[in-house]
Amino acid sequence: MKTINKINGLLALIFLGIMSYSCDQEETMLFDTDGSVYFTTSDYSYSFLDYPGKETDTIKCPIQIFGSTSADERYVKAELVADDTSKVNTAPEELYRILGGVVPANEQLGYVSVELKHADELKDTVYVFHIRIVSSDDFKDVSYNNRIVAIQFTAKEIQPANWNSYLRWFWGDYSTRWWQFIKEATERTSIPYWPGNADTETWWMSDGEFEALQVVVKRTLKKYNETHDTPLTHDDGPSKGKEVQILY
Repeated sequence: MKTINKINGLLALIFLGIMSYSCDQEETMLFDTDGSVYFTTSDYSYSFLDYPGKETDTIKCPIQIFGSTSADERYVKAELVADDTSKVNTAPEELYRILGGVVPANEQLGYVSVELKHADELKDTVYVFHIRIVSSDDFKDVSYNNRIVAIQFTAKEIQPANWNSYLRWFWGDYSTRWWQFIKEATERTSIPYWPGNADTETWWMSDGEFEALQVVVKRTLKKYNETHDTPLTHDDGPSKGKEVQILY
């Protein structure tokens, strides 16, 4: 029995050694190459309702490289996904334009820019289209991870692009009523908080500013629940009919 245990122990050590060597080799190979690039989110939503008066706006879908950084700015190409029946595109082509992307020098994060145009039908319509990263001179390998993002845009109330990335970890599930409540409580049309996003022009809010808004929302929700016969509930979304719960 002792001999068997020694053999099993030896085999385990050999296996761990092989795995460690393989991982080291894989990591070395990945970071010795030009790497790959991928979207850090599978969807991105935008509403002209949150930006009153804008007729045209440019969104920047976040991307990240897998591999080593470069001392030079690197460019990313993207195109409409038109050959996949599971990716239905409803947006008229005249209402958007894919501009391409960039990863700044010495950075892991970047973005792909897309121009969106306002139209009257957006007041009661949500359009969607899908774009994917394709091979370019700077990033020939685009097979790693997620290279497709679904873009939704409208002039109606819609879940903001940063909800699943950050806001949900503080304010729970999204619903139209809850989002409207948050905006009324904070007297804002948007909450531009997305730490680590390369698009700091759009997502500029600091931790401190967001924490202050959290306090305001908590107090306002508490007051609402104390002064109404029933607590605030979700009118749609995954928690439809349930009481709104703040997570943090």
